Amino acid sequence: MNRRSVLKWISRAIGWTTALIVAIPGASFITAPLRRRGQSDAIRQRVVKLANLRVGEPTQVAITGSRQDAWVHYSAEIVGRAWVVRETDESVAPQEARVKVFSAVCPHLGCVVQFNTERGFNCPCHKAFFELTGKPVPEAELGHKNPTPRGLDDLQCQLVEDEQTGEWWVEVQYEKFEYGLTAKVVRA
Repeated sequence: MNRRSVLKWISRAIGWTTALIVAIPGASFITAPLRRRGQSDAIRQRVVKLANLRVGEPTQVAITGSRQDAWVHYSAEIVGRAWVVRETDESVAPQEARVKVFSAVCPHLGCVVQFNTERGFNCPCHKAFFELTGKPVPEAELGHKNPTPRGLDDLQCQLVEDEQTGEWWVEVQYEKFEYGLTAKVVRA
């Protein structure tokens, strides 16, 4: 074997090694969405004590969870917000109380929804208004076109009793939804 043959083999080995170094992360990047489809990003969390809620007065709560960007994993960070509305008063047993929970993200374009004591919920970005039930306020009542494609996105919730203290909590399953659509679709 002469010197040129050895240099050809070394050059080919370096070329293939370099190609593999680029191809493996590239293939992983391309197939990442396929691997994520089966995973749910839902976060189940106790957010507020039932005793702290007043009937018909929405309470905004923060949802904490983990998040990862390209390099860093954040273990405890606010990943979303929700509005909790108690529908029944204290005369109803805690395990039978009715509570509604809505995402604080406007389904129109994703702005944060605020509470307006006169009209219910409103989106400050494009003047979308929602009733306390989460339904869009009718255009005839607003006096202008309500830009939202659907009502506020309701979240699954349940009332749970703390085993140690005996206090009742609202537990929420927080998910993010696509905005701008007429149907509620979980964001992948």
